[in-house]
Amino acid sequence: MTITSTDPQPHFRRPLVAPPSRAGARLPTKAAPETAPIVVAVDGSTAALVAARAGVRLARDLGAPLVFVYVRRGPSAALGEPYYQRRLDAEMRAGRRALNDALAIAERAGVAATGEELAGRPAQRVVEFARLRDARLLVLGSRRRRLGRSVSRHVIRGADRPVLVAGRLAPVPA
Repeated sequence: MTITSTDPQPHFRRPLVAPPSRAGARLPTKAAPETAPIVVAVDGSTAALVAARAGVRLARDLGAPLVFVYVRRGPSAALGEPYYQRRLDAEMRAGRRALNDALAIAERAGVAATGEELAGRPAQRVVEFARLRDARLLVLGSRRRRLGRSVSRHVIRGADRPVLVAGRLAPVPA
């Protein structure tokens, strides 16, 4: 069970893409389908826990590696030094908590999983991460948003691979 994090810099607009190839440089080869991971986006919400459970079930059934990813937006640099650092620390704690909750679900199910913490726009970073890891599938939770755009909708539109949006299950009447 490992969690890795990107460098906590205040510059969040760095693209998460490979540098341009040089003449004669080798391009990375595609991962074999059986080693391509399932990427599950988590954010600490109830919907993310539903997505984590769905991702764990799929990874167990398919025998696929599982990677949980948390994307933090990052505080505004306009807050000033002490406030910026406190806010950044709080956001990083929330990310570790969300990843630890998801990793605990995988551990209870006996599925090996890792966690990654990224910074930037959630939908964009999840799609980029899945592309770089050559993920076979993306799993997200479904949340109703009153204001703003749905992250899952942006991921569906921007992804070049299958996306599963796990919704809450209603109780089945007896």
